Amino acid sequence: MRIKTIVRLCWIVCLLPLAWTIPGWSQESTPLSSLEFHSSNASLNASFLWAKQQALAYARSGSGSIGPWYEAALPGRNAFCMRDVSHQTGGAAALGLFAANRNMLNRFATSAAPSRNWAGYWEIDGNGMPSTADYRSDDDFWFNLPANFDVLDAIVRMWRWTGDDIYKSDPRLKLFFRKTLTDYIAQWQLQPEAILTRPRIANQRLAGGQFIASRGIPSYIEGPKNFVLGTDLLAAEYRAIRSYQEIAVEPEDKQLAARMQKAADAIQHILETAGWSPQEGHFHGVIQQDLHGFGSADTFILYFDAAKDPSHVRGALDYVANPAYWQTINIEEESYLPTVLFRYARPAVAYRVLLDLSAPGKPRREYPEVSYGVIAALISGAMGIEPAHAADAFDVQTLPQPMAKADNLSVASLHIKSNILDITHTGETRTQFINRQGPAIRWKAQFVGTEEMLRVNDRWEHAEHGSLPGGTPISWIIVTVPPAGSVTVSREKQ
Repeated sequence: MRIKTIVRLCWIVCLLPLAWTIPGWSQESTPLSSLEFHSSNASLNASFLWAKQQALAYARSGSGSIGPWYEAALPGRNAFCMRDVSHQTGGAAALGLFAANRNMLNRFATSAAPSRNWAGYWEIDGNGMPSTADYRSDDDFWFNLPANFDVLDAIVRMWRWTGDDIYKSDPRLKLFFRKTLTDYIAQWQLQPEAILTRPRIANQRLAGGQFIASRGIPSYIEGPKNFVLGTDLLAAEYRAIRSYQEIAVEPEDKQLAARMQKAADAIQHILETAGWSPQEGHFHGVIQQDLHGFGSADTFILYFDAAKDPSHVRGALDYVANPAYWQTINIEEESYLPTVLFRYARPAVAYRVLLDLSAPGKPRREYPEVSYGVIAALISGAMGIEPAHAADAFDVQTLPQPMAKADNLSVASLHIKSNILDITHTGETRTQFINRQGPAIRWKAQFVGTEEMLRVNDRWEHAEHGSLPGGTPISWIIVTVPPAGSVTVSREKQ
């Protein structure tokens, strides 16, 4: 939902933990998930158990409704929002809610229409209609411009996770990709040569209306009005173009992807120049007409992996890792932070934020995005489990980042593509990978640090070396795990 949302319907939020247990409260039965997570750290086990129960309480099986979906908006609104869903898909995939992810992403993509300058519906209710909380007509509706790009990126990420080629072959989705990267960009004046001089609200059609000043907010940041665009919009646009390149299969798509690479580079350059504050050492949140900026969008820039200058990445990380920042932001933005901090090898503060989000007394922790964000942080963050990109020489990767060096972390019944996996990290030194079901799978076993050799079962092999986005060195090796097979990779010396 909106990043600067004022807390509403507080009584509903307070009653939610009890309400979900009342027969007849939800529209239909709650889907089940076989996902298991265990740690030698009791607080992480408690966080997972709460997050799994809370996330599934918001899920709908689809019987007698619009199909499977989960709430991704203000609790009690019975709706799902483009930004929230795009973010929640990671946690939902770990839980196995693949049909819900595909259904909701498809509904957003197919809702994009020329009558709204190719914007999708910002929020869809449980009946499959645009939510009346944000929509009056195609001329009068709420919309944040990063959303189309965010949805496009989420579709690609879910294609990586599931291997379901419908995500890149469905004609309706292909139309959404093409229109988002052509007509949407052009009509909202988001080309590199126009984006810094565009009007804040383009395409305003009515003199009066409830949402005419919000029909195309150029950011997820909604409080101030005196800006041209948010740096999160630049980051989302850049990421969407790069993600599209992975699923561009037909000649038309490959040609468009190639043409858009120059635009992506130019957008990224604007982000690193106009979007960067040398005085404050981090990224502005928004940019004004005179090219001055204020605020912060560092979380989103890191989330979309749009910063490339190493000093800028470090500055943004230092800024969001500071308790003076993350302890004061709204819970929607905070829910992104643990996974972001794990990705850039800042596990100590990632765990602090994760435990803060899932603490029993945390205000508004019932917001759906929180529980899904905690699941994603544990699976993709702490355990470092991620599916490969299209051109990678492996299928799935792992990277242990335990809270304490000796802590153990494990996940069972994790579905990625056609496989069911059980993965156990023993501290920072050893990972066991069990391919419980499915075809042979190529596993990239990573560890933080530089190791000359890694041991695969009882055989030592030369390790490869690289670095995480934030520059932290890693060592890794790729092994093939056969069907029903188990492989252990470690850096232990015996």
